[in-house]
Parts: sequence; structure tokens; C-alpha cells
Amino acid sequence: MRLLFCWILISGTAFAQGAAVNTNAVNTAKAKAAMSVLEADKSVEDAEVAETKRIAAQSTNTVVAAKESKVGLLKKLIQADEPKVEPPKKKVDPWEAFMPPPDSEFDWIQLTSGEWLKGDFKVLYEYEVEFDSDEMGLQSFDIDDVKRLRTRDMKTVFIQGEEGPRDTEILRGMLEITDDDVVLRRAEHEMVVPRDNVISIAGGRQKERDNWSGMISLGVNARGGNTETTDTTVIANIKRRTAASRFGADYLANYSKGGDVQTANNQRVNANYDRFLTARFFWQVLAGEYYRDPFSNIASQYSLSSGVGYEAIHTSKIEWSLELGAGYQDQQFDSVAVGKDDRTSSPFVTFGTVYDQEINGYLDYIFDYSMRWLNEENGTYTHHMLTTFSFDLISDLDLDISVVWDRIETPETAADGSVPKQDDYQLILSLAYDF
Repeated sequence: MRLLFCWILISGTAFAQGAAVNTNAVNTAKAKAAMSVLEADKSVEDAEVAETKRIAAQSTNTVVAAKESKVGLLKKLIQADEPKVEPPKKKVDPWEAFMPPPDSEFDWIQLTSGEWLKGDFKVLYEYEVEFDSDEMGLQSFDIDDVKRLRTRDMKTVFIQGEEGPRDTEILRGMLEITDDDVVLRRAEHEMVVPRDNVISIAGGRQKERDNWSGMISLGVNARGGNTETTDTTVIANIKRRTAASRFGADYLANYSKGGDVQTANNQRVNANYDRFLTARFFWQVLAGEYYRDPFSNIASQYSLSSGVGYEAIHTSKIEWSLELGAGYQDQQFDSVAVGKDDRTSSPFVTFGTVYDQEINGYLDYIFDYSMRWLNEENGTYTHHMLTTFSFDLISDLDLDISVVWDRIETPETAADGSVPKQDDYQLILSLAYDF
């Protein structure tokens, strides 16, 4: 009799599950429609705050508990007619079973070591989670080291869909990350996304300044006595990151003086804006650069370009991207031979690559290289390379050792007949501050 009852119950469950497949498909579509947002979405925050508090007050384990209850009932009915065998007692670690209660004041993060931390979740970008704790300050964790994450308010999530790399969406909702999934909740809707499909996560109502980060590095070498020299190098960059786009700007300047004679004075500024089309491909909408180096006979150089890029490797430890584009360059020479034009311009094709590796917890390596093919009047071929070993010292202070290599294949002859050398090298030792 019990077995007959089990068969009826299991048959009914299978029928219900078949019906639930269609229902879940409809519910998933409704959830996507409810959570889908544009990056520039400026919805009313008061309504979201009220909704956030209501969702936060609910236990996130309700669905799991209901499923476990049904499975437990079936197991009891099936095992009723079987001989009872006492299972071996398994020691349960109470910290593994621990889960913070619903919280409307703090976000919570659990590391793979089992440790829990409360505070403010900032961003998940390039496989790195930024989390701000009142006691520990801003902390960065590799996504591989994060076991669970639960937020108290809305977050914007950029995901890759099930149809392949071209299927991407931006969703918004209350967020919970588990071992394998990312759960989004908004209003009465709930959506589960595989953890591997998440490209980036940004705050739903974070302030604009939370999207920005940067670094400034200063190197100074001064000597006195029989030889008086002063060498100064400044390296700086700033970035703005959202769920689907990024903006970056870099600055590099060198100034050297020996006695009353200037021996170096060059500056390079470049900026770019990228939009991710898929989890790997991005469109470099616009990139611009300004460069001057009178000692290379370049009074000023301006360029604009656009292109595409691909993230060849994108893990929590290594990032390697490739870029290919085309643009236009305008150049003013410091001086030229008699009869030659001191201003030229040229279209160009450009290729670049950036490799960034976290060697260990205290040492990072960065390789940034770009090249251009132009007409002969603009140098035929030029390249710029910056490679850096960055050592963590204390807090946000680093010690950087950098090598810079610039090359112009056919430099312009100056008015006095001198020809600048093709290659310029620099070895820079500097202190860097991250913010």
C-alpha cells in the first residue's frame, strides 16, 4: 500500500515538474523583463529603497527549504518498507551551516576559508571583488576566493546569456552569489544565472565617485656637487568602470636637467572609451593621444582612432587583451630642413596588447605595448612600450620599477642637419599611490 502511494505521489510530482518547465520559462522571461535595464536608467530611488527593504526582510533560504522538505518526504516514504540501516554520523561544522540573518544595513561576503565579512560591496570587475569594511577598509578579493556574497540593495549585473557570446544583457536586482549561481530578486520575480556567465557587477545606486579609481607615481633623482642633475618622472592613470563599459586615461612625463642644460622634456597623454559587446569582445569606441618630445623633433602630435579588442585571457590572476584599430595622426615638428613642411598628417593602423599578471600577493607585472604603421613623413613605424614590476609596500603604497622604450623608424631631420636617434630608453624607480 505504501509503495502504491509512493508511485502515485512520484507520478504526480513528475507531472507537476513537467508543467513547471513551461511555467518557469514564462517566469524567467517575466523576470528578465522586470530586471532588464539600460546603463543610463535613472529610475526613482525611493521606490527601490522600499522594495529593497521588503526583499531583504525575507529569508533567502525559503525556496531551498521547501525543496529539501519535498525530497525528504519522498525519501521517508520510499525507505519505509526497506530495512532500516543507521547511517554513519557525520560531523557537521557549525560555521559551514552559519548564514547571517536578513540584513538591511550591511552587505555580507564569505571567503572560501569560511570567514564572513560585513560592509559595503563595491564592484565585481575583471574577476576581482571590491568590498569596503568599516574596520578593515577597502579590500580586494579574487572571485575564486569568494564563496558567498549577499547584498542589501539593488545591483546592476552584466551577464552573458545561454545563446553564446553575442547574447548579453544588463539586469538589476537584489543580489546573492552562491558556489555555482548568481540569484537576482526584484519585486515578486527571481532569476538564477550561472556564476560563470557573469561578466561584471556594479552598484545599483552607488555614487558616481565609486566608479572611479586611479594611481599616481613619482620618481625623483637629484645629484649635487661637481655635477648637478635633476630627473623627474610622473606616471598617472585614472579609470571609470561600469557594468558594460570602461574609460581610462594615462599620463607619462619626464623632465631632466644637468646644470643649466635641459636634457629631457617629454609628455604623453592618452585616453580611451570601451564598450563590451560580449564577455570577451569589446569595441574601442574612441581613443586619443597627445605627445610631445622636442629632443625627438616632435613639437606636438595628436591622434584619434577606433577599433576592436579581445580578452584572450581573463582570469583572477592573469589578464591579456589584444586591440586592433585605425586612426589619423597630425604632427608638428620642432624644426625642419629648409624647404620642408613643418607639419604633416597620416592615417595609420595600430595594434596594441596589455598583459597584467599577479605573480603573488605582493608582486604584479604589467606589459603595455602599442605600435603604429604610418607614412614616411610621420615616422613609417612607431611604437611605445611600458613594462612595470609593482611591489606592494604598505596599504595603498607601491614601489614600481618601470622600463619605457619609444621608437621612431624614420625620425625627421632638424634644421641644423641633426637626425634624432630612433630609440629612447628610460629606467624609472618610483613610489606609486593607488586611490
